[in-house]
Amino acid sequence: MKSNAERARAWVNGYTVVGTGIVIAAVVPGTTSAALAAMETHMCYEIGKIYRGGDYSMGEAILAAGAVGIVAIAGKMAALEALNFVPFAGWAAKGVIAGGIIKALGEAVIAHYEAAT
Repeated sequence: MKSNAERARAWVNGYTVVGTGIVIAAVVPGTTSAALAAMETHMCYEIGKIYRGGDYSMGEAILAAGAVGIVAIAGKMAALEALNFVPFAGWAAKGVIAGGIIKALGEAVIAHYEAAT
């Protein structure tokens, strides 16, 4: 049987791959941040359910995301939006940055719950 961290990491890795693709495709300013925020919140929710059980709420997920420093990625998200104005090369760079943001946040959420158990 897989550990909670292994199960959570599988979610993080999946979100990293899918999120990278979605962010590359989102070339309209504002859509990158919206897509990332929705995905990251849902990822925090799924990880929280692994550690806290099925009655874990989306409100708790939002609080956990804040606790691990989602505010710290605001600058990176602004940079992603700016890359929308650089056709092709900027759009490709967004994917690399977005993947890093998603992965880092997911690992921070896992560490948060691992420390609490």
